[in-house]
Amino acid sequence: MHDKTFSLKPVVLIVDDQVTDLRVLSTAVQDLAEVYIAQNGQQALEIARQCRPDVVLLDIEMPGISGFEVCRALKSDPELLDAAVIFVSAHTQTADELLALECGGVDFIQKPLNVPVARARIKAHIALRKEAKRLANHDALTGLPNRILLQDRTEQALQKARRSHGRVAMLLLDLDNFKVINDSMGHSVGDLVLQKVAFRLSRSLLSEDTVSRQGGDEFIVLLPEVIGFDAVGDFAQRVLATISSPFSIHGNRYDLGASIGISVFPEDSDDMESLYRHADAAMYQAKLSGRNRYCFFSSHIESSMRARHLLERHMRNALEEGVFEVFYQAKVDARHHRVIGMEALIRWRNPDGVLISPADFIPLAEETGLIIPIGKYVLLQACKDTRVLRELGHDISISVNISAVQFREASFLDMVKSILVESGLEARFLELEITEGVLARDIDNARETLSLLKTLGVRISIDDFGTGYSSLAYLKRFPIDVLKIDQSFVRDMLTDKSDSAIIEAIIKLGQALGLELVAEGVETQEQADTLLRQGCQIMQGYLYCRPIPFSQIASFLSSGLNVDVAQTN
Repeated sequence: MHDKTFSLKPVVLIVDDQVTDLRVLSTAVQDLAEVYIAQNGQQALEIARQCRPDVVLLDIEMPGISGFEVCRALKSDPELLDAAVIFVSAHTQTADELLALECGGVDFIQKPLNVPVARARIKAHIALRKEAKRLANHDALTGLPNRILLQDRTEQALQKARRSHGRVAMLLLDLDNFKVINDSMGHSVGDLVLQKVAFRLSRSLLSEDTVSRQGGDEFIVLLPEVIGFDAVGDFAQRVLATISSPFSIHGNRYDLGASIGISVFPEDSDDMESLYRHADAAMYQAKLSGRNRYCFFSSHIESSMRARHLLERHMRNALEEGVFEVFYQAKVDARHHRVIGMEALIRWRNPDGVLISPADFIPLAEETGLIIPIGKYVLLQACKDTRVLRELGHDISISVNISAVQFREASFLDMVKSILVESGLEARFLELEITEGVLARDIDNARETLSLLKTLGVRISIDDFGTGYSSLAYLKRFPIDVLKIDQSFVRDMLTDKSDSAIIEAIIKLGQALGLELVAEGVETQEQADTLLRQGCQIMQGYLYCRPIPFSQIASFLSSGLNVDVAQTN
């Protein structure tokens, strides 16, 4: 049902069986409100239930149901009784006017219409209704939506979420130690603090979100379109930071904190009552846990969020303490049986010395922006190590993965330049690997950045080719040197005809465009032989070398491909 209860624009319903009068009234008020029309009483009631009018302009004499009966029906409906009913009629007897008022009407306009006067009276009632709605639905102190308006918006959000299988989150925020300010400085200062908190909270929201004051120092934030639990936790953390920033009132500084409880539909709540109750329970838990923090009601979500933030904190510590390592995997010219390059790969050991999979921390690093300093560290270390290896006589290049977050960073190009200078590695021995998704986001900027990198002498490789957008157009538009055939195709190429056909097509495409080809994930000699026959001679995989630390890659290069390091960790 289309609900106009809290429409920003007033709603006027005009009910009259005379087309001429409908047209005159509609024209008179069309700039004042959203206008609906009905030509009989039954139709008027049906439309009113849909549009929830603020003002009803109602004729008396109509076929079927009279205007008096329509007014009584409106006033007996809990959702429509607040509408201001103005009778517009040619009946001028005093008895008719009195009956109109007894039915619940607020005014009586006589026909034939004096349009300017009628418009002025209607406009006045629209203004009165608007102010009445504001007073009924908003907190007098802060101007924020109150419990009534919050309930309406929550119900609408839940209905939409049920239809779209979405999520709704409710955050209950209670100020920590607010009572101390009220008791020591007086309620007038306390009221000013609440107003400032309301203002800060309002500025933190998106247009579809709602912040409501429930009374005292309790606020509720409704997030009707939740993308994921991480986003809710991040939002709560931002709110805490917003509240903790000092307040200045009458030249005095006040420091506040807040405890936030979070409940999510449908994971742990299925209606507004449980949504509020669970958020309240989680808020109480936040206070017990030390205040100035947030807690999810769901223990599963809570533990997941805590694990995420713990991982982020450990990752920051690892970066500061230099715990990250760069491993290398050889790229081999299988036709001539020699190593021609290597790929740099990030590795991270936990305190027990066990390697943490990049799949477990790289996505979070990209989300938090930590991929910028981590990526810089890897690129610098890889370039330094390659220069050392080249000085030892190894004719190799280095390829380094660049994430979409790094590539879009404004300082990316300057960072590459400075690293080449600092490491002393010639640009022609550096190859940057990017995914197809990087090219698809912002074509013009991507092309400009790649062109400038090419001007430096850096080579460009498309990693995991065939698994992303796979648009052939960018192979023509962008200055690309290398296509890397994704290991998911190589893995089953001997048993899956589709994978074999895809690899053959990529190889032919690369050859036609004059691009170098690299096959990833080569693990058996049979795979290598088949790739060679199809025209791809550069390979990378466990058949030749696992990712190994710098100390081992140096020995591996010195021994050529005669030493078996395939089982080296």
